Amino acid sequence: MDTIFFNGCIRTLDDSEKVAEAVGIENGRIVFVGTDKEAEAFSCKKRIDLKGRLMLPGFVDTHMHMLHYAFVERSVKLFDCTSVEEMLAAAKKRLEESKGQKLTWLYCRGWNEEHFDKPRYPHKDELDALSTEIPIIMVRVCGHVAVCNSCGLELLKKIPEFPEIAKEVDLDTGLLKENAVQFYSSVLEAPSQEEVEGYIKYSAKKLNECGFTGVQSDDLASLPGKNWRRIMASYKALDARGELSIRHYEQCLFERAEDAKAFIEEGYRTGQRGDHFTVGPMKLIQDGSLGARTAAMNEPYEDSPGNTGIITFSQEELDDLFAFFDQHQMQAAVHCIGDRAMDMVIEATAKSPYRKNNKKGRHGIVHCQITNPRILQGMKDQDLLAYIQPVFIDLDMNTVEPAIGAHRMDKVYAWKSMLDMGIHTSGGSDAPVVSFDAMENIYFAVTRKNISGQPQEGWIPSEKMSVDEAVKLFTKNAAYASYTEDENGTIEVEKNADFVVLEKDIYKIDPDEIKTTKVDMTVLGGEIVYERKVEE
Repeated sequence: MDTIFFNGCIRTLDDSEKVAEAVGIENGRIVFVGTDKEAEAFSCKKRIDLKGRLMLPGFVDTHMHMLHYAFVERSVKLFDCTSVEEMLAAAKKRLEESKGQKLTWLYCRGWNEEHFDKPRYPHKDELDALSTEIPIIMVRVCGHVAVCNSCGLELLKKIPEFPEIAKEVDLDTGLLKENAVQFYSSVLEAPSQEEVEGYIKYSAKKLNECGFTGVQSDDLASLPGKNWRRIMASYKALDARGELSIRHYEQCLFERAEDAKAFIEEGYRTGQRGDHFTVGPMKLIQDGSLGARTAAMNEPYEDSPGNTGIITFSQEELDDLFAFFDQHQMQAAVHCIGDRAMDMVIEATAKSPYRKNNKKGRHGIVHCQITNPRILQGMKDQDLLAYIQPVFIDLDMNTVEPAIGAHRMDKVYAWKSMLDMGIHTSGGSDAPVVSFDAMENIYFAVTRKNISGQPQEGWIPSEKMSVDEAVKLFTKNAAYASYTEDENGTIEVEKNADFVVLEKDIYKIDPDEIKTTKVDMTVLGGEIVYERKVEE
């Protein structure tokens, strides 16, 4: 045996809910789970004392933007800005710091006008005052709305797709919405493969520090230039060299139906894999965001009369795509926040004539925020996965009711209800929109409080999860969402030796303490990929 971890509280999360003391590893796989006394009978190269700490299966984030996270970390971050003036000052500072360097564009991300004393969007003219030579874009926290300067608009107008997105571009204010935001990236200079590989390794290490051994990430359209072949090549190269410190299941996003079909026609299929990199579902974006009031609703927004949001694909187009995915053995994951968008996906899955023959037919809805009893039943009936982000409780709790009205608050952000109904529900973060800290996400799911601990009783307290339910969102349930339940998600013999060790037992402490609990160790395939330095 290579390694034995002993003297721990090891929650296996298997069907028996066994709590073990020791686990043995050989060649990256679990070969023993049991008591300390039983472990003493085995010879091994290394023994690691857990000192009574909690060990769980390694965490998996089932929806984030791993590459874009690294890209944003190197861009101008606007998340903490409390006014447009602060945003402009941050951009100006970066421009001044870059004098004398080659700067072909400036990307800024993360502003949220709902946190401003005087809520408003920036204006094209304000960005022009910073530069008329360098394209500048400021992307809202949600990623569905942005503002760019005149220089950026001129670039955007030159792309062949501009007639398709013109309705989502305000040339007077510089405001971009939805597809226009996405296509703007295509006009910017693409990073090299070396740079892309650097982004991947950076994000993977940051995820390891938070206890993650796996991720479902939406990357193919996440970098300037939209060079998805380079991104695929980067992941494959790192995987071949053994330099991926995380198991990666790619959510393959394409903005247009013809591009998604072309990807499949080139031979890509869900489940194609190397060692740590696997082709996952086709990713579609069906609507926008609640904050931008572009999530597709059946009724107009309460605070935006006449506005029902936007949809990307018509029902006919969506029906055609799901039939195509099912016919070609592809899983699908669709971004839907509003009730109308979810209704359309439920209908498309129900209509698909090839669904029953698709061995990769665990289709799902990403976000699942403005639900209702009818939609939840539809998801159950069509056996759709729910990819949820508990951290959105912190982001959205004060904005939902003003946006949609009290009459639509029955079963929104209804994640406990999903579990109770038997809907396969897994957890993610949507980073870099928000933090991917696993402890914070579990805290939000369990307490339904914001990061400051409010409200005391929790927001929609009937939807609180148990600690075990919240943990399984990022372990056992996450494995099911990526067809790896036979390899990951629980601590059992023959499964991958992927673990996280926490400084405290989150099953036993005050739930309010979960958010500050530290990850002490992350183990991937039996190898320690992160260990927290603790000062003596």
